[in-house]
This record gives sequence, structure tokens and C-alpha cells, in this order.
Amino acid sequence: MSLQSLKLEFKKQLADQYESIELNSLLSILFEHVTGWNQINQVLHKEEALDQAIKTRLLKAIESLKTGMPIQYITGKAWFMGNELTVNENVLIPRPETEELVEWMIEYATIIDKPLQILDIGTGSGCIPIALKLALPNCMVAGLDISEGALQVAKNNATHLNAAISWMQENILDTTYLPNQFDIIVSNPPYIPFKENANMQAQVKNFEPNIALFVTDQDPLIFYRTIARLGKQYLSPNGQLFFEMHYDQGKALLALFDEMGYHAELRQDMFGKDRMLRASLKHRA
Repeated sequence: MSLQSLKLEFKKQLADQYESIELNSLLSILFEHVTGWNQINQVLHKEEALDQAIKTRLLKAIESLKTGMPIQYITGKAWFMGNELTVNENVLIPRPETEELVEWMIEYATIIDKPLQILDIGTGSGCIPIALKLALPNCMVAGLDISEGALQVAKNNATHLNAAISWMQENILDTTYLPNQFDIIVSNPPYIPFKENANMQAQVKNFEPNIALFVTDQDPLIFYRTIARLGKQYLSPNGQLFFEMHYDQGKALLALFDEMGYHAELRQDMFGKDRMLRASLKHRA
């Protein structure tokens, strides 16, 4: 069976699950992952017969795609800020909105123009601290996560990309001590109330780690409150908190940070939604 005929067969099998343009992209990525041929070579070799080992790997990948598994988990790869990262079921798939958060921090650090101490809380794949370290090599960067599996992914990514980062395994909700003062504390914490689970894409809720996605309906801002409390003790003078956030939590978060003694501002993402927040303490005791 040729590459072209196999691709056409897969399109028929998946036509009910994916739009045509998305499906073409997914199949191109899968075929490149398995065969090593990019899109141009896939066209050049489309009439070639595929050996059994490749067909077997493709069939296995397609079965995973049928279950709704994200393509990034099937290939084990995701791109963030121009860098290829390893991802698996222990970590969230990095998203463009988080790239915008990183770009905001880089803007800030460039203005400050001095080596900074930076901590990422809930680091997952390590996408945030790795991107910051590569962009700001003179800064000292650390990543913290509750999950041993996530930290192993982050460590492997940092090693592969030659990014020197310190790692800590902690449950931030139980943390009372941090080993340093930080100029920037950043987090893309869990912020989706459990009640929204029913309306979420199956690709997200069925495959990405729930511990990194969901918070209780009763206290959806718990991570922001906890990190703001730690910030009072562990932010350096003029230190900054940066967060990714749920698009409809802006007003609630501004009120929370004001109540806790911070100046806070929101920033919109590329779609015009409030998705990022920066906060600094109004004064020091």
C-alpha cells in the first residue's frame, strides 16, 4: 500500500471526527513523525509502497487519533517559543497564550536590564522557565511542580535545550518556605472550575492532566491567592507576579490582588480576551 492510498484511507476513517483542513494537517504531522518525510517529501514519495513496520506504526497512531488523543501526545512533541519540547500525559500541552505571557515577561526583564531571579510555579513541561532562560541567559531561573512525572519531563527538556534551571518538587498550596527572594514569580496555575468540565473539549479533559487544569468550584482563585500570599514574603523589592488566567476571571482577580495589597493590571491575548495579569506590591511593611 502506498503512502497516498494509506493517507486517503485514514481520511475516510477520521472524516466524522475532524474538519478537512485540520485532518490534512494532523495526517501530515503523523506521517512525518513516522516516516521522517516532511510535507514536500510526502508528495514526492506518495506512490511509494510503505514497508510493514511503518504501516504498523501508522495504524497504531491512527487508532490513538480516533480516541481523541492530542497529536502532541501521539508524537511526544510540542513547539513553544520556537523550541521543540517533549510532552506526555504528565504535562499540559504548551499553548500560544502562554507564549504571550512569556513575551510580556521578556519585555519587562529587558526594561529592567539586570540579572533577575525568576520562579515558575506549576512548571509542567518546563516551557516557561526554559523559554525565559534561553531568552535571558543571565537570569537565574527555577521551576516548581507537585508532579514528579512533570518535573522529569521538564528536566529532560531543559537538558536537551541546554537551559540551566533549578527544580523543586512542592505542593504550592502547602508551601510555607521558598529558598530565595525572586524578582519574578510566574504561574499558569489550575484555574478551570470543575463545573466547566462538561463543556470542555474531550481532547483536553480526557487526556491532559486534570491536576494541572481544574480547581474546586468553591474556590477557583485558590492558587492566585496562595501565590500572592507567598509573594509578600518572597518577592524582592519591586518584584513582580505574572499569571495566565481564565478569560472571565479578570474582575475577580483584580479585586483579589487589590484586597491583598497589590497593584494589578490585565493584558489581553491575541483574541482580545483578558488572559494575563501582572501584579506588584503597593508597599512594603
